[in-house]
Amino acid sequence: MKISKRKVWKIALVILLMVVMYMTMSKFHTTLCTSIDISIIDSSETKFIDQNMVLDLVYQDQPDDVLGHALDSININLIEQRLTSHPFIRHASIYKTISGKLKVDVVQRYPVLMIINREGQEYYIDSDGMIFPTSDRYSSLVIVANGNIKEKFDFSKGQIYKVDLTEKKNKTTADLFKLAQLIQKDDFWRDQIEQIYVNNLGEYELVPMLGPQILALGTIEDYDRKMYILKEFYFQGMRKTGWNTYKLISVKYKNQIVCKRF
Repeated sequence: MKISKRKVWKIALVILLMVVMYMTMSKFHTTLCTSIDISIIDSSETKFIDQNMVLDLVYQDQPDDVLGHALDSININLIEQRLTSHPFIRHASIYKTISGKLKVDVVQRYPVLMIINREGQEYYIDSDGMIFPTSDRYSSLVIVANGNIKEKFDFSKGQIYKVDLTEKKNKTTADLFKLAQLIQKDDFWRDQIEQIYVNNLGEYELVPMLGPQILALGTIEDYDRKMYILKEFYFQGMRKTGWNTYKLISVKYKNQIVCKRF
């Protein structure tokens, strides 16, 4: 059977590629780790962690088993698990280069809300609905929720928690997360709301940045419709009356806007 020159060249190319891959892998197995390159992807937006903190996590339990050791001997899965178990880290990716670098890419948690419960405990909820502790080294400029909030969490061992959107437990925290999500997704509300207050009746009140009024939502029921009505009132009514006319704007009653003047 006659074999064409094209097919011979293809076979030769495949063999060459296999030889190169084998030589590369052989070199990779013996290449020593010469440096650790840490990149905190969102460091310009959030500063919960720094490179030294990440480096401490990389070295934890194996300080002598990274630099100067064969790349093939470094357990990157273990290091990734250690990094992602840290309460301030959302995602970590680790890979090795043929030049001897251990590359560590980290993404931090991005808070959308800080809660101060009625006992004074503070904690964040991030964009994924994860509940994690505040930091001594950095405070994120997000909406603050306070007042009659009962839920508290144990962060003593670095635990994080997930918001229960079924509302079977920690209902107030779940409701606050829903409100914060709506506010974050709306350009107008994101620039306008700075605080959510839970009163003794368990009702929600919003404190705006512009204007002295309190925005009373009442219960969480139909909160998206209530926020829509409030927004329409801002655009239609407040332009005529002015920002400083009312001390209270309430949409707690269905299909009604109740305003109280100063």
